[in-house]
Amino acid sequence: MTPSDPSRTRRTSVRRHRRERQILVFGILLIAIGAIAFYAAGVYRGEVPGPLNGAFVTPDAEFTTDVTLVCPPAGAFPLETSQVAVRVLNATDKSGLAARTANDLEGRGFYKLGTGNFAREYKGTVRILFGPTGVHQAYTVALQFDNAELVLDSRDNSTVDLVLGDEFVALRPQIAPELDPETPLAANAVCLPVTQVDPVPAPRIYPEDPFASPEPEPTDESTAEPEVD
Repeated sequence: MTPSDPSRTRRTSVRRHRRERQILVFGILLIAIGAIAFYAAGVYRGEVPGPLNGAFVTPDAEFTTDVTLVCPPAGAFPLETSQVAVRVLNATDKSGLAARTANDLEGRGFYKLGTGNFAREYKGTVRILFGPTGVHQAYTVALQFDNAELVLDSRDNSTVDLVLGDEFVALRPQIAPELDPETPLAANAVCLPVTQVDPVPAPRIYPEDPFASPEPEPTDESTAEPEVD
């Protein structure tokens, strides 16, 4: 019988212990993974309370942005022009410009609220002033012009003020593709919902809304007829 090699016996013993440790470690890992999966399934089904029962709370932060353009109503199409009331203001030294433009808009069906001069200088093409309830109307008017600037102000009705600037020439041709009533309204730049844009002060005097529903008159209870059972 050949005597055993001590070094070989030691290596064999080391390999055996290593395999045993590996089996033990992997076995513990598999058991732990199985337990975690079982617990997670219970939490998902609502059978086991989760480790975090408190609600996640995000601290309030003041929203700030440089964006001043209001987005049009989602998926909206242009209104019928007869539903939009417009006042035209002349910010140039061109005599009669507001009257001619107001007549052109009236010829396209818009409700003309009158004309006037704008108190401040305006170098652009067209500035459209409107309140929070007049976003749809403002975008409908803007389609009639190239490079219209839309400005939200604090008026409390849906009327629109149209300010003509030094670069204004004329309305878009009525055959322009931008006037297709089947094309949804879209902003020409980055925009935000109306609730997230700070309005500028409205003109001190702005038109009354001809489409506003009249407030019901109060009933004099002393002269009202009694109800009959």
